[in-house]
This record gives sequence, C-alpha cells and structure tokens, in this order.
Amino acid sequence: MKPVHRCSAPGGTGCRMLRIVALLLLFFGAFLVLDAAFPFPQERLSPPAGVRVLDRNGVELRRFTASDGMWRFPTGLEDISAQLVTALIESEDRWFRLHPGVNPLAVIRAAWSNLTQGRVVSGASTIPMQIARMAEPRPRTLGAKIIETFRAMQLSLHHTKDELLRIYLNMAPFGGNIYGVDAASRIYFGKPPDRLSLGECALLAVLPRSPSRYDPARHPETARRVRDRVLETLLHRGIIGPTESARAKRQPMVASRRNSRMLAPHFTLLARHRLGSDTVLETSLDLDSQRVVQRLTARHAARIKQQGLQNAAVVVLNRRTREVLALAGSADFFDDRTQGQVNNALAARSPGSTLKPFLYALAFDKGTALPGARLLDVPTDYAGYRPDNYSGTFSGQVDAAHALSRSLNVPAVRLLARTGLDDFHTLLNNGGLESIDRPAATYGLPLALGACEVRLMDLVNLYATLAQGGEHRPWRIAPGEPGPATSLFSPEAARMVSEILTNVARPDMPDSWRLTRDRPAAAWKTGTSFGHRDAWAVGFGPTLAVGVWVGNPDGTPVKGISGSRHAGPLLFNVLRALEPTSRDLHLPEAPELRTVRLCAASRLPAGPDCPETVESVAGPRVTLSRCTDHKRVLVDAKSGLRLQGDCLLKRPAESVVTRTVPPELAAWLAAQHKPVPTPPKPSPFCTGIPDGGPSITSPSENTPYLLRDDTPSEYQQIALEAATTEPERPLWWYVDNRFAGKSNGGGKLFHRARPGIHSVSVTDEQGRTDSLMFTVR
Repeated sequence: MKPVHRCSAPGGTGCRMLRIVALLLLFFGAFLVLDAAFPFPQERLSPPAGVRVLDRNGVELRRFTASDGMWRFPTGLEDISAQLVTALIESEDRWFRLHPGVNPLAVIRAAWSNLTQGRVVSGASTIPMQIARMAEPRPRTLGAKIIETFRAMQLSLHHTKDELLRIYLNMAPFGGNIYGVDAASRIYFGKPPDRLSLGECALLAVLPRSPSRYDPARHPETARRVRDRVLETLLHRGIIGPTESARAKRQPMVASRRNSRMLAPHFTLLARHRLGSDTVLETSLDLDSQRVVQRLTARHAARIKQQGLQNAAVVVLNRRTREVLALAGSADFFDDRTQGQVNNALAARSPGSTLKPFLYALAFDKGTALPGARLLDVPTDYAGYRPDNYSGTFSGQVDAAHALSRSLNVPAVRLLARTGLDDFHTLLNNGGLESIDRPAATYGLPLALGACEVRLMDLVNLYATLAQGGEHRPWRIAPGEPGPATSLFSPEAARMVSEILTNVARPDMPDSWRLTRDRPAAAWKTGTSFGHRDAWAVGFGPTLAVGVWVGNPDGTPVKGISGSRHAGPLLFNVLRALEPTSRDLHLPEAPELRTVRLCAASRLPAGPDCPETVESVAGPRVTLSRCTDHKRVLVDAKSGLRLQGDCLLKRPAESVVTRTVPPELAAWLAAQHKPVPTPPKPSPFCTGIPDGGPSITSPSENTPYLLRDDTPSEYQQIALEAATTEPERPLWWYVDNRFAGKSNGGGKLFHRARPGIHSVSVTDEQGRTDSLMFTVR
C-alpha cells in the first residue's frame, strides 16, 4: 500500500501554504521580469533645479527658476524639519515604513468605501504611488492605477524609505510653479525647511493634496482648517502633546508669496553664468560691502548726471585672494532710462592712461628706465603718429616717476618705443586683459595711452597684481584660498611703481581729496578714454583693489570728462568706507631694491666727467647707457674756445667739462627760445675744425610767400631746407614753436603755408641752431 502525501488530503494546511508560497514566488518572479523589462525612468525623479546664490556668509542674494520655469530647489532630508517628515507620514501614508510601495489594507478599505458610496471617495495612494504619478502623469483610470501600483513597488525595491521621502518632498507641487518643500518653505514663509514651526510643517504636509484650495496666501482660513486637522491627527496618535497642538493652532496663518530677493543683481547673474548649475552657489561677495558700494555708486551717479554722465560701475577685490567682494555694474539695475541692466564692470571700453603703470613696471624690470632717470617730453613724430599731452604742453625732460604720476603721454609713448611693443602687449595678455585680443602691431604705440578695450573687472585685478608684488592670479567669485600665482613682474618693479602711484597728484584733482585726514593709504591712477567717452579711477589700499568706471553705456561722449574729477572721488569714497585708516599699504618685500648714482643733469648713470650726481632707486637690472652729455675737451686758457689738432701746440690749453643735450631736446629748447647747452666754438687759431652748424636756406626771410586762390591749401606748401657740413646727420624743425618734423641735413621737409608772420628754427645733433622769420600772404 502506497503512502498518502499530506497535500493530497482534503483541506491539508501544508498544501495551502505551498500554494500560497508558490503564488508569491510566481508573483515576485513576474514582478522582477517586468521590472527588468520596464525599468523605472529614474531621470524623472530629478527634474531640473533652480539656483540659489549666496554671499560669503550664506545670506541668500537671489533665486533663479529652473529651466522649465519652476521654483524648485532640491534639498537633503537632513535639511528638512523632522516634524514635517512626521506630519507627512502620519497624514499621507501611516504605514509607509512597512509596506512594499502599496498598502493592501488601504487598497481594500478604499475599494469598499468607493463601492458602498457609489463614487470615488478614497484613493489609497501611498507616498511611492504619488511619486510614480508625479513622475509619469496619466489620466485617473483603472489601467493607470495598475501601472502606478507597479511603479510604486519598483520605487520601493530600488530606493530606501528615506530616499523616497526625499524624492517626494523635492517633487511635490505646492501651488503655481512652486515645487518641492524647499521652494515652498522659502516662498510662503521666508525661511529654509529646517526652521519651520510645527504649524507650518502641518500645513506643508497636506498642501500637495490640493495646492490651489489650500493655498495659504490666497485662502488662509481654508489652509488654517486643514492644518488644524493634521495637528488633531498628530495629537490623537500621541505624536505631539496637547500643549504643542494648542500652541501650533494659535499661530496665525501669515504665509504669503514672497518675491525672490534681488540683491547684487549684476553679480548674481555673473555667478550663475560662471559657477555652473549647482542648486546652491556659494560666492565670494560680501553683502555688507555690496550695500555700501551700491549706495555710494547711486549717490555719485546722481551728482554727475547733470554733467551728461548717466552711469557708473565699481568693482572691489580682495588684494590677496582676488575674490570679488562687491560689484555694482551700474548705479541702478532697474533703471531702463540709463540702461541699468548693462553690466559696465564687464563691458570692454577704452582705458585711457590706466595701463601706463604696467608699462613702467616692464621698463623698470628691463632696466630701460628708472624712477629717477629722465625721459624726453618733447614733440615727437613716429611715422605720422604725434602723441600729445593732456595739457597740450611739454616739459622738455622729466624723470620717470613724475612722468607717471603726472600721466604724461609723450614720455609714455617714447618709453614704449624703447621698451618694446610686443613685450608690453604680452604682459597685458598674461595679466588677464583678454579683450586685448588683436596682434600687437594693430594697436601700435598708442597702446601705451589706452588705444584698446579692457574690462573694469580685469583691470582692477591687474592692479591687485601690482599691489601683491607682481604675483598674478585670476579674479574669482567663489570663496576659498587662492591658487598658485604666476610672476608677471618683479617685486622691485611693482614696489617702485606702487610708491609712485601713492603720489599721484593731477592738477585737475580737487585738493580736498589729498587733504582729507582720514583717507586710507592708496596707490591709484586715473584714465580718460579716446573720444571723451569713459572716465576711470583704479587703485588699491592696504587690503583691497578698487576700480571705478564713469560714463554712458551707449558710448555717448561728454566734453570735459575726466578720470580725476568724475571717477576719482567715488574711488576714494569706497576706499574710505571699506578700508581701515592705516597709512601702510602693506607692499610685499622687494629684497633686490637698491640705489644707483645718476648724473644730476642728464639723469643717466653717471660717467667720469659728471660734475654732480643724484641717487635713484633701481631694481637688479639697469641697461641705460652711461651719461655722454658731459665731455672733457681742451680749450684756450685765455679765450675759452675749443682747441684741436696742431693749434694745441700754439695756444695755452686747459681741460674743461662741457655739456650737450639730446638733439631733440636741443631743438625744442631752441624753439622755445631757451638756452641750449653747446660745446665751445672752435678757436680761430685752429684751422680745419668745421663749425658745421645748420643754416636755413628755405624759407626766405626777405621774400613774402603768396597763397593762390585757385589752388587747394593742402597743395600749397613751403619747403624747409638747411645747408650743413654734415648732410647725412638729422635735423629737427620747428615752426611757430611747434614741432614740424625731422629731415636729413641734405633733404627737404614740407610745411603747409598759412597766412601770417611765422618763425622757423632748425637744430642739429649738437644743439647748433639757426632761426628766422618768414611771411605768408
């Protein structure tokens, strides 16, 4: 007789259990197959996020919506009030932490309620089911509910309970274009979600059920009632006590839709552009400094508006780290009449004389100039380019320190020609002036005077490099320690230039700024662009680098615009407001700084015959040639005339030191009717020593020149010509004390004829001069 299997017995318990297990395994296996065949679209759980921009202390400056126009700021569960999480679970899905995505008991209860009522009165949706519905919205049909159930189970399989809570709280709708609890908390209550009160948590827990009906800003009484129902539920289940419940119910419904803050609008737009797509952008900006700068900029813009200047911009950097601490791109971002939304701190404009300090730093490093060495400040012609000084006058000779502090144009152009255009162009590029993006030759020598375009932000950073001894770093808007630096020029050159800039004293600068007792130490420079369109003032104090731009965003010129008068005052207002009153600029050490002796007259390294010397500070390298202006010659002991050759045996001779000056300086002195140092004339006892001075042969002093009415004036020119014993040597010509040009001794120079009585003078390399008057009728 065969044994009977227990499962074959009618009603066997073991058989039923096996069938149940088999069905469960079959169901689970089928679910895994479907899960693999139809994976959950995980990307739907991370919709595009908005951006919050914070200052260096965590203060929110501005919010930006996500790319789909929604206010959505994903946040971690640890940054959400635990009371909100509890209220959500208790009001929406009490058994959330136990069920596998779907609550079978809730489904049975909902089905029975809907059946007995004859309509849908309960949905039995769990938190995972609501996530599935938000990720894949569908019409509310039975088929959609089945898919939703499957998706909820998928979510529970692949995510922890805390992950599902975080996903739900970041995706849930809270009314209009507000999605996620972080955005809802900040917009409705003006606070982050970890600082919500119990009553606010109770409201936000159920607001996604019906965001329009429960909107606390539009329907505060309805919102209050639903909030109180949640509090009653928490009280009934022992989650909170009677005292907590009563206190939360007494809290008034003060929610309102708060507009996004718009602090530092130009800066926050820049931060969003440069710092990527993170939800929270921590920046270097200091809100307190920003408010000071914006207030001072607006006040200054109001003062200069009557002079035709519509706007201003200010940038403040930390000298050491190059962090942007404040940025006002305009006086008023919201003023459309003055194009307030244009960020003038990032607009490329002509910088005027603000680039000169870096030319001098380059020259000091090369040794082609020293602060105490002199530069020629005389009329100059470079193939038709004739630079002029701001004042329209010339000084003849001026030491480099004064040439820079007085912002003289002609010495700067001559210095660039000597130091090298290509090297200066490379230095500016390496210093972050990216807008100087054409080859050096296309700018030419006018580059020394700002014949290019730069951005205020980049220029301020280059001045910070000067302040830090030539160590260059890019400017940045993210906080933190600076990265490695590159050496742009030496600490010695930087220190020499910085000390010169502390003594900047332009004649058009109001005395009140120089005499202010509480002003902090500052090294600064001004600039006025070509065409009278832009005024600049840039410099640095003990800790900050500051730059100011003043002008019209559309480039409208303003006659009389001046960096000193229109930008300088705002620069010092910002420095005085933000810098300590220390008189120490805290310049880096310059260990190879030294002093050299220069000839007092020529200001070149002293030669053996220089009668008097002075000291000048210098770096480790000096390439200037020794002074040759002073030469020792033999003269007649009685007459003082020069002896040479055989006549030295015939006359009593003595050795004396004579002085000459550079021929261009000699020509300018002669044109100004000033004495020109020249060597003694040859003694008549000596033969064969040519005097060789030039003699004007044209124009004629005795014959008037007549202008013809039937010939254009540009074709009526007078030849300037001189006879000289050295026809291969150059001659310098002046007409009416103005530089007319340079010619070879045997060549001609043509000058346009104009009615009147005119003076003409010519000078050779030894300073020998001839002059006369001529008439044009």
